[in-house]
Amino acid sequence: MLLLLFNNAPKEWKVDSTKQVYMNDLIELYEDTLELGARGKKVYIRGVRRNYSTIVPFISRTQILAIKSYRHIVDSVQIEVPSGYIENGESPQYAASRELKEETGYAAKRMVSIGSYTLDYSMFEQTGNIFVAYDLIKDGEQSLGNMEKIELTILTIAEMSQLLFDGKIMNAASIVALYKAIDYHQRSLV
Repeated sequence: MLLLLFNNAPKEWKVDSTKQVYMNDLIELYEDTLELGARGKKVYIRGVRRNYSTIVPFISRTQILAIKSYRHIVDSVQIEVPSGYIENGESPQYAASRELKEETGYAAKRMVSIGSYTLDYSMFEQTGNIFVAYDLIKDGEQSLGNMEKIELTILTIAEMSQLLFDGKIMNAASIVALYKAIDYHQRSLV
């Protein structure tokens, strides 16, 4: 997958070649050889990761339904909000609804897209989509994958804000989503 990387780059820059060096279901890695004019050539490592959706479910005007998820890579239980990869053929909103149901057992009568972002555009192509969920209804049990160990927890906006401020939320997707969602939610109440 070769991107049109240089729509806005200096006119002398171009992609000389692209070579895929690794691929699986979650990530593709490429070596792009870039011609930088008088600056010479540069081999640039580029990763393409699957896009994802992150959901901040408000269970009331003042409370957020969060998850406590065991994360193997840091060997700890982390407070997060539901999030997951977008499967082939899914829209970001459909993936958000599916992930909310799988990770919490809840469905939302109202789901609002509040933006998207990238975690690292210096090396990875990947978009995170952020949603807020309202009017939650219990819609069954969790449907967790074999690497998911998730417990539900309800935190007030004030408690979640304090965890963010204290650096206790470690997952970047949750951090970005929570800051944006809390701001959106509080502005919507006015």
